[in-house]
Amino acid sequence: MGLKKAMGILMVSTQAVIGADYYFQTRDAGLGWGDLSATDYGTIVQERLARARAAREHAGRGGQDDGQSVWSEAASYGSSLLGGGEQVAQADAGEAVQPVCIRRGNAADC
Repeated sequence: MGLKKAMGILMVSTQAVIGADYYFQTRDAGLGWGDLSATDYGTIVQERLARARAAREHAGRGGQDDGQSVWSEAASYGSSLLGGGEQVAQADAGEAVQPVCIRRGNAADC
């Protein structure tokens, strides 16, 4: 009896997850409920799995595509920050200070 209940819960849970994912994919595509065909939904799921595999393989290789490591990227950010400090020191000597802009998405707040 316990096995039947466990299998029933598993089946209902699986259907709920698939239904919710189908709804989210339909909404993201700008379609109404039921307008996304099963083959299109299957293609979306296969593409998502392929991207996950590619990301896992990329992480397995150490994440280095062009030979530049994460640490060297971080160091380049640090050097650009230090270079910006020198420009601010020169601006304080008599030039007008430029405003600091913060980029969020495609908009820049200055």
